[in-house]
Amino acid sequence: MDELQTTLSARGLSVSTLPDKGRCLFATRDFRPGEIVISEKPYVWAPNKSGGESRCDGCFGTSNLKKCSACQVAWYCGSSCQKEDWKLHRLECAALSKLHKDRRKSVTPSIRLVLRLYLRRKLEAEGVIPATAMENYKLVEALVSHMSDIEEKQLVLYAQMANLVNLILQLPDINIKEIAENFSKLACNAHTICDSELRPLGNGLFPVVSIINHSCLPNSVLVFEGKSAVVRAVQHISKDSERYWDSVSVTSNSPKSLYVCPVLPEHYLFPSAFYPSYWLKSFQYVPL
Repeated sequence: MDELQTTLSARGLSVSTLPDKGRCLFATRDFRPGEIVISEKPYVWAPNKSGGESRCDGCFGTSNLKKCSACQVAWYCGSSCQKEDWKLHRLECAALSKLHKDRRKSVTPSIRLVLRLYLRRKLEAEGVIPATAMENYKLVEALVSHMSDIEEKQLVLYAQMANLVNLILQLPDINIKEIAENFSKLACNAHTICDSELRPLGNGLFPVVSIINHSCLPNSVLVFEGKSAVVRAVQHISKDSERYWDSVSVTSNSPKSLYVCPVLPEHYLFPSAFYPSYWLKSFQYVPL
């Protein structure tokens, strides 16, 4: 964590812990509106299959795709994306190839994220993928899982998915409980990677960006450039201010078109303090 603090300090940021919120990201200098506050590559990622359409595992593109001939799960648009992903997919491919063809259909993007999480940890331990201040498994370990707040039926689902991950990986240093907890961490901390028109392309875990709390009155906004998460200031952020990013979808200038989805506090387990009372009273809530 000291190494992360040093890296963030050079960017005008600092991680602090508050009793009612846990870890928060604070500004140690002023940020102007529109300025990039922080950007981060995904620690692990996996493409979505929107409407049954496959996407490149490297760039999330949909053109000129070719399926991995060994595992029959990953797709690539060309050799550059395949080479970029090869260190991780080499192990993933070997594990998935052992599964029966019918079982591979059960490997969802969420399951692939957890598979890749453990495989990246293994490659970091072996020195194949270098660990950096903003890219290392210790940052994943520091994320909150909220396991004690989750309903029993959801815990059962995590346990079932954890069993499949354990079956695929067959690593001696992991157990079902730990895998299930990582599924919960992803549910609370992973982000949907979208294009410029907010169409979902895939899912990614950004451990540092995940430290940022949500607010209905944000001072920054999260967008994606390729697979990278980019947080920009939407108003002046003064030194020693906490950073919040937007959890509100603005669809027009009419107040009736501002919506806060009730799934957000339920899914991400936000405390009620994140939602000012006049927002709760004034705006309509609609499901996704």
